[in-house]
Amino acid sequence: MRVLIDTSAWIEYFQGSKEGEIVNSYLNNEETFTSIVSLLELSYKSDKEGWNIRDYFNFIKIKSSIVGLKESAVLEFGKLYNSARKQEKSFGFADAILFSTSLSENAKILTKDSHFENFENVILL
Repeated sequence: MRVLIDTSAWIEYFQGSKEGEIVNSYLNNEETFTSIVSLLELSYKSDKEGWNIRDYFNFIKIKSSIVGLKESAVLEFGKLYNSARKQEKSFGFADAILFSTSLSENAKILTKDSHFENFENVILL
């Protein structure tokens, strides 16, 4: 299975929570990806919390492939974002980028973010 690891899942992993143990299982047994958007969110969180982003970033690069948006995802983004906002009003722009990335990578999203609970290609922690 192809799995896109969301920011919230990485945070659970790095905090060593029970959900983080589930993330670890996916990291060790599945083909995993991380969106550039998640890396940006983790950089923000690291600065806010005083974490060393370089250590986290290096680890993430070892455990998953870093992916951006493909041209096809960019072209379909507006339709996807508007549709997702109809389904979940609080669905954010970054959420939509992650969702679009997961579709273009043919991957499920592993997340703790409840904004994704009504979407099909999601594994909710």
